[in-house]
Amino acid sequence: MAVQDKVDKLFDSGEYGRAFFIYRNELAPLGDKYAQYMVGFMYQTGLGVEADSVAAAAWYQLAAERGTREFVVVRDRYLHVMDQDDAEIAQAQYRDLRLQYSDLAVLLSSIKRNLEDLQGRTGSRVRSQSSPVTVVGSRDSRYQSGADYYGNVREELEARIMLLKEIGDFQDIDADADRLNIHDLERRVLKIIEADGE
Repeated sequence: MAVQDKVDKLFDSGEYGRAFFIYRNELAPLGDKYAQYMVGFMYQTGLGVEADSVAAAAWYQLAAERGTREFVVVRDRYLHVMDQDDAEIAQAQYRDLRLQYSDLAVLLSSIKRNLEDLQGRTGSRVRSQSSPVTVVGSRDSRYQSGADYYGNVREELEARIMLLKEIGDFQDIDADADRLNIHDLERRVLKIIEADGE
């Protein structure tokens, strides 16, 4: 929220280049649909970036991914006035954006980071005992034991797996991190992303 407040203030004060950078490189990659919409808007209007109607259309499509009414209306209006060639190029750009910034792609990426965190403690997959560790949080200088830290990472991982099951309609995926086949999950997510982008 602090980053969102900062970027909104930058935009409102006319610092469009800085605002575009934050929307595009910090918030949009997190799956923030408003930021993805703003990237499209800034491409459309040329605020902070060179105007590019094709890129605007691609970002508007991405922002509308969840079916949020306001974003769907903008996407549909914008695509309606584009010529066929530009619309096809925008669709190709949209498919590329989905591979990185769609909800499924962002969620899969966060699951992979959680798995890497868990593997990093001992080099093993998820469940193993390790020597005592104290973790210091960089944001709040909070101390916690390694067991608490890795327990929290595991809970976060399993919550993300459950969300991915729901969003991707993967009812057969096991939410237990020990039984997760990440390669199979990646393959299935990629298949959905590519199919939905067509």
